[in-house]
Amino acid sequence: MAVSDYDAAAIKEKLKKAIDQHFPLERFFSPSDAILLKPNLLMPATPDQAVVTHPVLVQAVAGIFQDFGCPVSVGDSPGGFVDRKAMEDVYGQSGYFALRQAGVQLLNPDQSVEREGLPFCWWAAGGYKLVSLPKIKTHELMTLTLAVKNMYGCISGAQKSKLHVDYLRPIDFVEMLLKVYRLARPAFSICDGILAMEGPGPSLRGFPRHLGVVVLGDDALYVDLAISRLLGVSDARHILIRRAKELGLVQEDQLEMISEVPVPLVKDYKLPRQLGLDRIPAAVFEPLKALLKFYPVVTDRCTACGACIQVCPRKTITMKGKRALIHKERCIRCLCCAEMCRFGAIELEKNLLLKMASAAAKLIRGK
Repeated sequence: MAVSDYDAAAIKEKLKKAIDQHFPLERFFSPSDAILLKPNLLMPATPDQAVVTHPVLVQAVAGIFQDFGCPVSVGDSPGGFVDRKAMEDVYGQSGYFALRQAGVQLLNPDQSVEREGLPFCWWAAGGYKLVSLPKIKTHELMTLTLAVKNMYGCISGAQKSKLHVDYLRPIDFVEMLLKVYRLARPAFSICDGILAMEGPGPSLRGFPRHLGVVVLGDDALYVDLAISRLLGVSDARHILIRRAKELGLVQEDQLEMISEVPVPLVKDYKLPRQLGLDRIPAAVFEPLKALLKFYPVVTDRCTACGACIQVCPRKTITMKGKRALIHKERCIRCLCCAEMCRFGAIELEKNLLLKMASAAAKLIRGK
């Protein structure tokens, strides 16, 4: 639906009308359900930076469920953050404290529960009905991070770093992500694209882009497919949708889009550059896995704030003069530092072998 700006009353009114018409709450929820709103709270960031789901949208959604009779909570597990103090910083800078005044509980990811070998935050292990509230953003590894990828925030804190290393290729990461989605399957998804992000997202290196839309639906995979069509992104670029189609989890002819805006909405949505790992055939990738590497590199935008040192799970970052230094020989390439940098000072760099393998794969596949 078309939404021009962040006006809480206007968003709530339009959302309620769309939900009543197409997705009546009583079909999916009952007033006795405890609702967990799962926004994208990647890092401490102000709403105008387009890094986090805007608190005004969250407030509007919370109000709709409260009017329905449901108790409402908000939960997320930002990269590298698990303790209460860090979460308070994220909630505060992101403008979420006002939700407490509206009777919404802000939860902390301070405990984890294992589900099929994956460490989920306690609030994603049962007891709540989840509603995914992502920000429409680009992502350097996944191309887009939307309703399904937003469920990765159900994984507990620094455990995400290990999973990024265990599932290095985007195609392997997608397989794991679809498992997370299956286990933490949201009952509903409402995506914040009023102010979206394009370019080298999902953190502060990306660029805010006003799209003026909110996308909602009852199946996160089909919501992601709809947003791909809205942005004119092909399946070749959106690896999650491509793999979901291969697995029979989503089908193009089953997508029903009801849109107030033209499709595609834009023709110049800027996507991040591809690392090319998913282009490399598995038979080539596996024997060379240890040699095909990309690294985070600190640029001159570094302010020596030390945040990357704090979130690095392997403690491979030190301060050299007035700039952070990443020791490549110990780096596990989890990219926590890049995602958490508040100044967009960390970029990705391929090693020579990865550049050559990516280029060769591109030529072989004719892409």
